[in-house]
Amino acid sequence: MCRWIVYVGEQTLLLEDLLIRPNHSIVKQVNIRFLPGLYYGLEENDKEELEMQATWINVHGFGVGWYTDTLAKFDKSVHGMRPAQFRTIAPISTDLAFEHLCKHTESKCTLAHIRDASFPPVVEVNNHPFIFGKYAFMHNGKVDSFAEILGNTDTEHLATLYFAHLDIIKAGILLEIRPQALPPHGVHLPDEISGQQDPFNRPGGIRIPFGIDSTDALLLALINTISDIHDIQFQHKVGPFTPGPFPPGRNFAGNKLNLCITDGGNQMLVSRWRDAQDGFPPSLYLSLTAGEKLNRKYFPVLPDPETSENIANPEVKIDSVRELVERYKYLPPTQQGRHVIVGSEPCTEYVADWGLFDQNQVVSTNSRSIISTTSSTEFLTSLLYRKLEYHYTVSVCLRRSPMLSRLN
Repeated sequence: MCRWIVYVGEQTLLLEDLLIRPNHSIVKQVNIRFLPGLYYGLEENDKEELEMQATWINVHGFGVGWYTDTLAKFDKSVHGMRPAQFRTIAPISTDLAFEHLCKHTESKCTLAHIRDASFPPVVEVNNHPFIFGKYAFMHNGKVDSFAEILGNTDTEHLATLYFAHLDIIKAGILLEIRPQALPPHGVHLPDEISGQQDPFNRPGGIRIPFGIDSTDALLLALINTISDIHDIQFQHKVGPFTPGPFPPGRNFAGNKLNLCITDGGNQMLVSRWRDAQDGFPPSLYLSLTAGEKLNRKYFPVLPDPETSENIANPEVKIDSVRELVERYKYLPPTQQGRHVIVGSEPCTEYVADWGLFDQNQVVSTNSRSIISTTSSTEFLTSLLYRKLEYHYTVSVCLRRSPMLSRLN
């Protein structure tokens, strides 16, 4: 599997301090694994599959994106932060250009990705993150049976489809109004919910019950993207619709979508997700405090973890993301200010700083530093069994159900 990391914070962080200097930096994750708590409580089949994936080596390219307002200072048509990018297929641990770039660049939002290619070719343009205007997109996992349907480069197609859906939402169209796409009888959207009215005022036009430039819009674009992928896979009877029989506990056919979408610090959406009947998604961890230890202004020398922390044991329980957020939500920010780091593996060995994503969980952050966690199992199950008649209802159900827990 690929590996990625993202930092979003109130204060800048030197790229070298995030990507090179840590004792388990993403550069080291090319061939070294650190997966605290990942196997805790798992059945043997699930543990076996994750252990096998942990042996894969990421040598098919590297990319880093960082947000900067430099262009806006020289071009009046550009406003705010925009992503810059460096990509290479050279071995990242010995790339001098990358090393010098990281030593002299800081940002409030940085993304990096090392690639384990599902399909050839191994070329720079296939390296993540992918840039769409002000947005950046990364993926770890796979779109199942993609080669049989469309060819190679599943992530590029996935990203393009995602941003097509996001553009539709931001345009206020949401989707083409069809009889089967109208709200079911009895569904009523309260007038007090702010949103975007269908600009074409077509019969059956619907209102989006959230801002069109919000984390809810990012989530709805993800839901619609997954729904389209399922439609195609259902037609071809592949992915989660692959006919059995399978050995007990080994129906691993399906998609793995550990995704990150950000617009440069104002908003971010990340997911740890898989729709196979059995098995778990690739690993994903979150920290709200590790940035302070990473910043050399506060820790010129990286501290060693406590000897009591059993850092090498993936079967020892660590906090979930929900538990981590609950633990820190009433505490003052660290010297690094409010920040979020999400990575395929922790980049520091301080296990207490990190929480493990639950299976099928989506986490978003907005410009007010509000973290939202969504347990997506229910709506993904509905998508899988094709019980949802139109995409919009999914968002309404999520928005108005106990599954969406807002943690301040």
